[in-house]
Amino acid sequence: MVWFLAIVSFLLYANTLNHGFVLDDIAVIEQNSFVKKGFAGISELFSTLYWQGYWDSNAGLYRPMSLVFFAMEWQLIPNNPFIHHFFNVFYYVLSIVLLFKVLHYYLKEYSIWITFFIVLLFAVHPIHTEVVANIKSRDEIFCFLFFILSIYFLLIKERKIYHVLGIVSFLFCLLSKEAGILFLPILLFLAWLKFRKDKSIFLIKIVPLISVSAFWLILHRYIILSSPFKRIQYTYLDNSLFGCDDIISKTATGFTIFARYIVKSIYPYNLSYDYSFNQIPCVTVSSFSFITSLLLVGVVFFVMYFFRKRNSLVSFGILFFLITIFLASNIIVFIGTTMGDRLLYTPVLGIIIALVFLLFHFSKNIRLVKFYHPSIYLSVVVLLFSFKTFNRNKDWKSNASLFTEDLSNAPNSARVNFNYATVFFNQLPSDVELQKQQLPFIIDSYKKALVIDPNEKGALTNLGVCYYKLKDYKTSIYYTKQALALAKTDYSLQSNLADAYFRNNNFDEAIANYKELVQNNYSQENTYNYYGVALFNKKEYPKAMAVFEEGIKQNSSSVELWMNYGNTLAASGNLKKAITVFEKAHELNPNEKNSLRFLAMAYQQLGDIEKANFYYSEFIKK
Repeated sequence: MVWFLAIVSFLLYANTLNHGFVLDDIAVIEQNSFVKKGFAGISELFSTLYWQGYWDSNAGLYRPMSLVFFAMEWQLIPNNPFIHHFFNVFYYVLSIVLLFKVLHYYLKEYSIWITFFIVLLFAVHPIHTEVVANIKSRDEIFCFLFFILSIYFLLIKERKIYHVLGIVSFLFCLLSKEAGILFLPILLFLAWLKFRKDKSIFLIKIVPLISVSAFWLILHRYIILSSPFKRIQYTYLDNSLFGCDDIISKTATGFTIFARYIVKSIYPYNLSYDYSFNQIPCVTVSSFSFITSLLLVGVVFFVMYFFRKRNSLVSFGILFFLITIFLASNIIVFIGTTMGDRLLYTPVLGIIIALVFLLFHFSKNIRLVKFYHPSIYLSVVVLLFSFKTFNRNKDWKSNASLFTEDLSNAPNSARVNFNYATVFFNQLPSDVELQKQQLPFIIDSYKKALVIDPNEKGALTNLGVCYYKLKDYKTSIYYTKQALALAKTDYSLQSNLADAYFRNNNFDEAIANYKELVQNNYSQENTYNYYGVALFNKKEYPKAMAVFEEGIKQNSSSVELWMNYGNTLAASGNLKKAITVFEKAHELNPNEKNSLRFLAMAYQQLGDIEKANFYYSEFIKK
């Protein structure tokens, strides 16, 4: 059975091994400065915030364990997602094997098929695809793996060395993810069950557990509070509940999320990498969704109470689910996300335990060794789950495949629509005609994101760029101004707006914006060019020349700047200096035909027909 579980678990996720970096994999691995140092970055990972190797913000997270392993893997094979995916699957398989050993120890009085199917259902459950297929979620795998190891070493093995390993395993669990602290009451309960008759041994087991938990808590707070970066404040964009009207509505919505977790544990429908605003809308206590959710939660609590003596393992499974899902439920504590499939990774084990024991209980085969009818039913579920898991894995191959698939799974999420549009926006070909074919569906998704969240700055910004590429400058101005209204000091947006004004021949508005950008020491490749040309078109030649001169100081190799500077000199009557400038442009790029044409025109105006004819002939040759 152990080998069967291990092989099935590996084969089920083998199709993820050639996947790339997806979603937060970029932040925790591919572009994480500490992880990319390999072994040399381990000390920094243990002494800094979770995201600090990627961005300077304090999200209140300290999870060094998975990052340390990523760094070691990077040291072995740099910038190769295969090794990280392989170890994700390996640690998952290891956790499945250990889970079977631990449950077999505690459930040895019952049919072996109960333990087998609990672990098999857990192994193939589709809710795990995000955790195993997305490298970043190694923190979930580690938290659960080290929890199982702590049970195995502390409560099953007898030698003192194993006791030490159990304590270390629990510390590693806490260092993997903050939710690991929820395992403490479960460990204390299991220790009490085994050692309740010998209080001295019980204390020997629990005091180190409590001590290491206190140590972790102090370390966790120290790292967060000593960070030089300001603590971020979560908004409705992170957790939709922050957008609810009042605490009653937040709590009611939390109950609907809790009910969704229960349903997804049994029937994993519409899996998505994101459930942010406004996929799960706020509700009131009088809404149908809240009432049905409350009824479902009530049924779960009733079943837990009803079976407390008839079949305590049913009640234990539900209690395990309730404890481990507590933080993610968003009922009492509001976390940094609305909902997540990954957050069900460990809690789903409790629901599986409860349901398998219920099925065997009602079939009256709970202590029999033979393969009876409940196993046949569960085998069908295993096959269905396996098929869904294997297929869902394919969606996690890349951002493009994931964002495309989940557009239908979470159509009311502004972030899902935005990400879908952006992944294709970033892959736009350089060919203008191909861009015109692809931009309309990208624009539609950005507009869908804006319907859901009118303040989606990214969608407004990129819509401005999309319409700019389509040469619809008036519409580009409209969306860019809306984006700029949400971020008045975003100079990159102001630069986009200035360019759109310039292209739309709104030279006064373009000049005003370019002037402000230059005053704030912000410029892009075309800033001085467009600024100067706008002044040129207004016949403000001295100002245009000053702008081009400054631009050349910033980028002396820009042929376009030299050409525009020469035209301005010529237009203002300074033909001799214009000739010098055109010659410089031709020197920088001998293939620039216009420099030859302008030289010919300048010499013709000066009356030097010989040189004019020479440059005209050179121009024709080109």
